[in-house]
Amino acid sequence: MDEREWQLLSAIARRFYLEDASKIELAAEFDISRFRVARLLQQAREQGVVTIEIHDRDETREGLRTELADHLGLDECVVVKAGDSEDDNRRRLARAAAPRIAGTVRDGDVIGLSWGRTLVAIGEELPALPPSTVIQLTGTVGNDFRQSPVEVIRRISGRSSVEAVAVFAPLFAASESAAETFRSDPSIQSALSRYADLAVAVVAVGSWDPPITQLGPLLTPAERAELEREGVVAEIAGIFLRGDGSVIETDLSRRRISVSADELMRTPRVIAVAGSPEKAGAIAAVARSGILTSLVTDDRAAAALLRLQRVDVQAQPRRRASGR
Repeated sequence: MDEREWQLLSAIARRFYLEDASKIELAAEFDISRFRVARLLQQAREQGVVTIEIHDRDETREGLRTELADHLGLDECVVVKAGDSEDDNRRRLARAAAPRIAGTVRDGDVIGLSWGRTLVAIGEELPALPPSTVIQLTGTVGNDFRQSPVEVIRRISGRSSVEAVAVFAPLFAASESAAETFRSDPSIQSALSRYADLAVAVVAVGSWDPPITQLGPLLTPAERAELEREGVVAEIAGIFLRGDGSVIETDLSRRRISVSADELMRTPRVIAVAGSPEKAGAIAAVARSGILTSLVTDDRAAAALLRLQRVDVQAQPRRRASGR
């Protein structure tokens, strides 16, 4: 390796490992594709430009994840150290979730992903997957393409041997008749039918009390008021939940174009990736719904969750076995 190549590898590695620059940021900074950024980072480790040492096991968080899984009635919890900022926290969660998601995928699986900033970060971190199908769990939300489910699956399909299945429809149609028109479109109908085959689903969690959700500003005052009258606490993939985990059915939900709660209940593995103590109530509500099997969160959120009432597994709807 010549000096020029060494300098490039060390510069990119320093920005990524020490300064927490994302692969997209590095691609723009060095005027190369993010795929080449990934290859150069791998080369930096192989050539000894970067070495990684793990000096000890974080027994506190290791014990915390076991206690949290038991408290929430889940098969597995992963707990990371909370980041110094919202973006840092999101990146830490994505880096913890990505290898665990990849590790569950087998040849021929159908993997569903919802939308939002956390899922976009996971799409950036997810390693190459075996031949499989990646599908949107919801229609698109808002006008920010960078956070859309289309962008999430595009990032993954660009570097894996996967079939990408998009749902070219809004998450919420303007009316029930418009929603039926979208659902009857052959391409959308074909995509929605694949939800019955989901092996893994990855979702973000939106909180409504306090309001930490990107959906809120996109709804009308009347829609928000109806949800609040129904006691909305959390949202996943456009599905609204009360604090006890029960699903809220309103006019808005009848206009939803997404995976259903029943379809998620039948999915062998449903992984929520969500952090911050402010979201603890929403995360607990989703756990009470019986939809989740796994959670990736941060230690501050975990501590807040453990202060809440324990989830009664016996009171949950039917759960699936963790093995496949």
